[in-house]
Amino acid sequence: MEALLAVNSVDSGVSVGPSQLGGLGLFVNKDIDGEILRIGREHTYSIYTCLELSKKIKDQTEPPVIKSLLGFYCNGLPNETRILICYMIGFEVLRRLGKLEGYKELQQYLNVLLRTEIGNLWQDEEPLLESYYELEPGNSLVNATLLEKQSGEVSELSRFISETWRVTFEEHAIQQLVAAVRSRTLEVPRKVSDDDDFSVDVTLVPLLDFANHDNSKQNAYFDLDPKTDEIVLLAKRPLSGGSEVLISYTPVEEMTRMFITYGFYPRSDGLKVVDVPFWGYHHFDRSEELAQYVFQQRQPTNLQFVLEYADGQLVDLFLNMASNYSFAGLIGPDDVPTVMENASEEQIDGALSTLLELVESYFAERVERAQEFAKFCDDYEAENGTKNIRQLVQFHLELYNKYLDKMRQIAPRAGSESLYDLVMVDGDDWVEHRLPPVYNFLTRELARH
Repeated sequence: MEALLAVNSVDSGVSVGPSQLGGLGLFVNKDIDGEILRIGREHTYSIYTCLELSKKIKDQTEPPVIKSLLGFYCNGLPNETRILICYMIGFEVLRRLGKLEGYKELQQYLNVLLRTEIGNLWQDEEPLLESYYELEPGNSLVNATLLEKQSGEVSELSRFISETWRVTFEEHAIQQLVAAVRSRTLEVPRKVSDDDDFSVDVTLVPLLDFANHDNSKQNAYFDLDPKTDEIVLLAKRPLSGGSEVLISYTPVEEMTRMFITYGFYPRSDGLKVVDVPFWGYHHFDRSEELAQYVFQQRQPTNLQFVLEYADGQLVDLFLNMASNYSFAGLIGPDDVPTVMENASEEQIDGALSTLLELVESYFAERVERAQEFAKFCDDYEAENGTKNIRQLVQFHLELYNKYLDKMRQIAPRAGSESLYDLVMVDGDDWVEHRLPPVYNFLTRELARH
């Protein structure tokens, strides 16, 4: 940690310690109003700074580590995060080969990545994820994580490193680096021209990346100082010594994305969203027919819920039907514009009421199965030490039960104002944060085992 603190000024004024939000957090050691921290670009890790760093390191191995790993792990069309993961794996291989002498700062940061506890699904056992996906199919992010783990690429990479450089790089260490990099990256501005043109890079920022996320209590933010090309952490208001620095990872909290990426569910005060697979995943009369209709009409298969939290508790929720006409198939078989143009207000209310009742039956069915799976997780954890997916199951139980409680209290009916106590029709701000759909009839033949 001393090496990380030394990246900044002699008296950085910050420290890392246990956070009330869980894990570690960043704290100010003294009263601060304004600049908290300043980090030079050369002390951060993006695909550009990693490239520069790799050129400085005397990699006299044959074949060259970084170049070979990029070709092995990042073939195809990789994204920035994947390339960054590859660089960190490559640097760790070089360290194990004794090639990082003189790069104390990089070695210290690799220690941070390898030792920081991460609560996302990358740390869970594959059989447990497979069992969960059987219970809750259709979530594109969970699906992508499972398929990536099932691909065997981690074991292949571990074997490639061992066979190429005679270095033991355990699979669990690779998984740890993957999870750590994904959970700690920030989107950092970078000046790309003298005309004040900026780009945004996926970047690891040592020390700053200990700052936790809390949108409701955010007291700091980071930005680029264009004059010096340094990343600056600034207080939004005066902070007293001992205060935890809280920033925003994203202004809109999509709950599944937050958990998959960062390993936690934000429960700070305010509104959040979550997508729940529905069309094609809840089996009722006409289920297959309506799933095909939704697909053909290019309507979302997921239902998006807007959640309201207060004092750490889910206090209210709404089904967001803004820009979502997937229920039109409940009115008629024509295309969505024709159905909505010709439908009466009573028909629309009736279709929404039917949809809410279908969701109620779907959630009621899920509660019992999720409770059984939570018990299965507890038994599995006792034997194997796996626990992260329990958070996901617990969150879904909270969501399902809150919806069922609200339905019992409101009993929405077509033609009744109570219908819109559960439905939101002006939530367009949330629409762009929907998850990509997974159409069940397109993935049915996909072998998962």
